[in-house]
Amino acid sequence: MRQFLLSAISSCFLIQAAHAAHPLVTDDTSTQDSGNHQIELNTDWLRQDAIHSHVVNFTYTYGLLKNLDLYANPPATLSSPSGINDVALGVKWRFLENGDFSLGLKPELTLPSGDPERGLGHGRSSMSLTLIASYQIDSWAFSGNLEAFYNRYRLLSDQQANRTMVWRASASALYALDPKWSLVFDGGIVSNTERASDSSGDRHASSNPGYVLTGAIYSPNPNLDLDAGIKFGLGCGACAAQIQRQVGVGVTWRF
Repeated sequence: MRQFLLSAISSCFLIQAAHAAHPLVTDDTSTQDSGNHQIELNTDWLRQDAIHSHVVNFTYTYGLLKNLDLYANPPATLSSPSGINDVALGVKWRFLENGDFSLGLKPELTLPSGDPERGLGHGRSSMSLTLIASYQIDSWAFSGNLEAFYNRYRLLSDQQANRTMVWRASASALYALDPKWSLVFDGGIVSNTERASDSSGDRHASSNPGYVLTGAIYSPNPNLDLDAGIKFGLGCGACAAQIQRQVGVGVTWRF
């Protein structure tokens, strides 16, 4: 059961972590511009019932064009069992700009670099596609995401326990208090990854887990961000994959 919970938490974390600006889950359409680089390093502590885990994310982003980024994200679990999780490679393309409104697409490929026997990955490559919308007005910045995941699993037990197709819908708001301090808010819902919820008579087990998140970003200069946030799971109290609480900090450097 502990191994199943660790695998479920890992899957849920990978689904909800859309490589947005930490601590947000919802991504925006902003890109690095041609020839620019960005490095993000963040760490999160997660709790689901009696299971506590500690993960770290490193994301490198390169601006290939003004409106197109390439990125790589090799996440790792620091708590036991520790190790590298499934590495993600992706592209973010801002394909429409109309004043303060913009749209983007983000296809992502996840490589089977983690060990599914230890709950650190799926064991097979997976993919996702995210539609991103962003709008800015005065000190506010709003974004929304619709994301579809196609997850493949090597272990028969994971195939039997988890759905192949999963979706996520989320929205975020950022309010700039001044040039250095910003407050962030995020919320969303993810389709239940567990196949058992299809036939479960438990209303809570068959519901889709959601989350709310709040945090702050401090930018001592335009190229450096320091952030902290806390996320709470909502609904689906019987879901094994429901992360009940997540606390994290991070740093982002652009050059």
